[in-house]
Amino acid sequence: MLLLLYIIQPIAYAQDSVISLSNASQSSDYRVEKDTYESIYSKENICKRIYGQRNFNKVDRDKSGKISAQLGGFQIRDNTLYYKVKIENRSNINYDIDFIRFYVRDLETAKRTVTQERELETVHSYGTGNNTVEGQHSEQYVFALDKFPITKDKALIMEVYEKNGGRHLYLKAKQSDIENASAIE
Repeated sequence: MLLLLYIIQPIAYAQDSVISLSNASQSSDYRVEKDTYESIYSKENICKRIYGQRNFNKVDRDKSGKISAQLGGFQIRDNTLYYKVKIENRSNINYDIDFIRFYVRDLETAKRTVTQERELETVHSYGTGNNTVEGQHSEQYVFALDKFPITKDKALIMEVYEKNGGRHLYLKAKQSDIENASAIE
């Protein structure tokens, strides 16, 4: 049998034994500070902050029909790269996103050579709950990727595919764009 007792301002309890108030306050203060620090710099909160920023430093832009996408500047915190993507729909037809794909690919390939491609998985995304960009509107998305090595002859490619359509978008970020990522503080 489990007996629960609700107290508005309890001392700290652990099942049947009472923990002294001095020990409880020390451990809970430390826990609150640690949780606050971790929550401020959680991937979700960082993505929300980037999403809310008004500035949009364009790295690359692609246009297919009346759909355009802009890739914003990179930001970094610990070993995670964050960046914002803005998709604008200037047509009256909704743009339904089927999937978004990220990979590192060679910039230039000689004839009859194999192109090397390495797909990347996002560790977090924000704003992706809405997969439709309505006509005459725009949507923003923030993506987080684990750090990855990239050389001068390779680029990060982002592809946005339309569901049951042909208005696909391709955005490219070079090594210099990624290396110039601003630190998140």
